[in-house]
Amino acid sequence: MVKVSYPLKDIVDIKVIKEELKPFGGRCAKVVDASLEYQIKEENELAAYELLKQHGYVK
Repeated sequence: MVKVSYPLKDIVDIKVIKEELKPFGGRCAKVVDASLEYQIKEENELAAYELLKQHGYVK
């Protein structure tokens, strides 16, 4: 597991993001200083980031 942090584009519903990250093994998602932080399996990090970016959550 790795801890990642990405700047958010806008205000988000953390429950929705947690659901989006579940298939990738993401956990402990939270918003800290306008950034999204969560833990994820290293092999799924890029795929999860691409999904969040595609949905317009992160920059």
